[in-house]
Amino acid sequence: MSATAAASPATGILGPQLRRLRLERALTLEALAEAVGLDKGYLSRLERGQKAPSVATLLRLAAALAVPVAQLLGEELAPDAVRVSRAARRRRSPPARGQHGVETLTRGNTPLAAFVIHLGPEFAEDGPHEHGGEEMLYVLHGTAELAFADRSLLLRAGDAAEFPGHLPHRLRRVGEPPAAVLVAVARAA
Repeated sequence: MSATAAASPATGILGPQLRRLRLERALTLEALAEAVGLDKGYLSRLERGQKAPSVATLLRLAAALAVPVAQLLGEELAPDAVRVSRAARRRRSPPARGQHGVETLTRGNTPLAAFVIHLGPEFAEDGPHEHGGEEMLYVLHGTAELAFADRSLLLRAGDAAEFPGHLPHRLRRVGEPPAAVLVAVARAA
């Protein structure tokens, strides 16, 4: 996109919204383009924020995706855009003797998974963990050891660590005081 063809704020919001809504409905570019009577290349440029649609095109897109135009432009949130995990209804796995306990903070199949681990004094018996995406740990209280194949890191309250999830890693509490770690995993798309 050239500097003179910069997207307006509405176009900058429209593209990602349009793509997200299309993918949520399992529609290909071709299928949505056909449903609204647009060229597939033009629809692709709309999603990338390189084109600004006419009002008529916005109305056709909103109808095909069954959403208000305001939602396409980021002025209205989808009903499930904000998810709240209430403490009283949160799923918890209390720590068994010497083991970790887990408190789930996120719900559903979203790109972000977050939970609080109440650490036991030993590394988990099922060995190092590894997964796709990126992981971030934040020590809420206590002291934790984060171990990788070639090093261990001592993390105290307020410390954070970020690393690729595919690296085998393990956590445990260091010392007698309780320790809890906030874990957030941004899963690969």
